[in-house]
Amino acid sequence: MTTHLPEKLQQKLETESVSFEQDDLRFTISHVNRKGKLLGREWYKGFIAITDKRLVLAADGVKFLNLKAGDERFSAAKFIEGNVACLEIKFAKEADHKRRVIFHIYTDKVNKILKRIDRSLSA
Repeated sequence: MTTHLPEKLQQKLETESVSFEQDDLRFTISHVNRKGKLLGREWYKGFIAITDKRLVLAADGVKFLNLKAGDERFSAAKFIEGNVACLEIKFAKEADHKRRVIFHIYTDKVNKILKRIDRSLSA
């Protein structure tokens, strides 16, 4: 698959049915407080995958998202198509956590990703 994934996670993905994957895509991670104030933003070049069990976003051997279908964090995540080249994912690490994390994933395959998320994980 890719060098962006930790080895253990890569082995798991190889046993799952991958419906979408893209390597070398750019994404940002923004940390915001409850009031919406930006606390920081980092840029990465990494990997996204959607399988029949999870949504994964990773870069340089670090997994930033590993949302499993049925996980309450997945249910609480908001997937927003801000424009045709950017998928926004609003996410809290825990349901009552004071900080939120917003991922902006820059790809021309936003529609395809959203369809795969709906088809593979939302059922």
